[in-house]
Amino acid sequence: MGEILFQPLGEPVPSGSGLDKLADIDPRLARTHYFDGRLLTAEDLTRDQVYLDQRLRELGRVLGSGIISGLELEFDKQTGTLSLKSGLALTTAGRVLELNNTLNIDLRDSARIRTLNNGQFARLNRGLYTVVLRYVEVGTDIAEVFPKDLGAKRDFQYKMITESVQMGLIPLPIPLPQQSPLQIRAQLMRELLGDDRVHGLLPEDAMALGVIAIQDGAPQWLDAQMLRHAVRKEPEIDSLQSDLSRQYEFLLNDILVERQSGGLTGDFHASDYFSLLPPVGALPKEAIDPVNGRQGFFPENFQVAIAPIRMADVELIRAESLALPPIDLTNGEPADVVVLVPLSNLHYGHYSAQLERAYDPEKRLLPQLDLLRLKLYPTQPVHALDTDQAAWQSIWDGIGSNNLFYVRRPSRAAETAISGVVLALGMPPTAISTEEMELGVADSGGLIEDEETVFLRRVNYTMLADIRPPVDEAGQEALNAMIESFSQAAVVASSQRILLLVERQYDVLIWQTLNQLTINANLDVFLQGLIDKPAEQSTHEFVVQNAADLGLSSELRDQWNALS
Repeated sequence: MGEILFQPLGEPVPSGSGLDKLADIDPRLARTHYFDGRLLTAEDLTRDQVYLDQRLRELGRVLGSGIISGLELEFDKQTGTLSLKSGLALTTAGRVLELNNTLNIDLRDSARIRTLNNGQFARLNRGLYTVVLRYVEVGTDIAEVFPKDLGAKRDFQYKMITESVQMGLIPLPIPLPQQSPLQIRAQLMRELLGDDRVHGLLPEDAMALGVIAIQDGAPQWLDAQMLRHAVRKEPEIDSLQSDLSRQYEFLLNDILVERQSGGLTGDFHASDYFSLLPPVGALPKEAIDPVNGRQGFFPENFQVAIAPIRMADVELIRAESLALPPIDLTNGEPADVVVLVPLSNLHYGHYSAQLERAYDPEKRLLPQLDLLRLKLYPTQPVHALDTDQAAWQSIWDGIGSNNLFYVRRPSRAAETAISGVVLALGMPPTAISTEEMELGVADSGGLIEDEETVFLRRVNYTMLADIRPPVDEAGQEALNAMIESFSQAAVVASSQRILLLVERQYDVLIWQTLNQLTINANLDVFLQGLIDKPAEQSTHEFVVQNAADLGLSSELRDQWNALS
């Protein structure tokens, strides 16, 4: 199927003949050599027009391509009218497209469409179409062509060629599925993101403005954000994520409007509509309940937390988050997400004091905000601090329904112990000593995860206990004590290596032993001893022989001795 063109109507004037036979490397960049006494023809003057046109297009290509301003696309489903507002764009061919007034076309007026397309496209086929604005040259006015000799006849030709733009539809090689428009649009967000195959269908002198669906010969819905983008050179990761984020925001708004019109709330699962989410975006307030520690928007295996943030930091955090990968809801992999609640400086200073953990000189350098964890199915108690619940209730009562947004948390090296937000604000980083780093006291409450948090989410005592469960009540008490007091990454890692070296026949005593070794700070000494002991020496012989040096109690030593 060819292009379906609307207005204005006209045919491009072909370039002068013979330009392709010149000896220049690029005939389009050839200029006419003027001198006195030369006979000038139409070809000579056309050559200069082509030259200037190519030079201007070279400049346009250097600037990139995309929409500079305006060109908003609207669709009235009641009348079937597609409207394009005035604006400015730059195509990949370097053409400047300028629309000075509003273009309107009734997509149900088959007679009008057929007239504008030389009798073709009396009926629009079912499918998805890209709405484009493209460059066109229109011949206007009439000029008489005088005969060159007595035998030639008088003729007529266009007097002027006017550069203009026209709106049109280009079919996409994507079938229109039998789904709701909102679900189709959400799926297209994923399929069309950075798809060079689709962009290759567009003429170089055209600019994509949106995607429209045609069914039963009539338009059904329009997504005015799909495929369009602002002026840029080559698409990079942050620009593609910016496109995804913009499309998501508009689609989410349409979803909430439709749900509200049907008597539904904004409390829904993201996967009901979306398969791909941008790394930063809005979310409905009804889907979050920090007072009761619940969230219903993200999958159950996601790590979701909520925290207040200063309004002045919002744009910076949004910009930084666009460099992160999108959130795929179909692969089943967990992601770490923080829901942020923007507050004024006054309110942030008031509520942050109530949500702040106290200064702990042994484990933490500075006081910091607790990230409140949200679950699909909350567990009790929800709040670690007495003031949390009342503070979150006050915050929740004072914010609007459109103020929340989420950000994906990336991993970062624990050595820095600082968040990207702190650096961007120009604040000096706080030094972390080697001893503090080994104890795992690096800041993990910021928007960016440290290495320890990432490790503990994958390897922890609960997971190790699933593999080597305690066999009696004494072992369970020892395990509980370690979970409560020694859940640092370095300690968990050493415990894991010991569990790999100690045979399962010693499960009856292994958790009590790990607990006493950790209390006496001899966990790594015990681990190294296991590695270095002679092969002929059994594990229980090694423990009994070195129990006093390792700080193990005489009762535990006797129990190990009894195992022989």
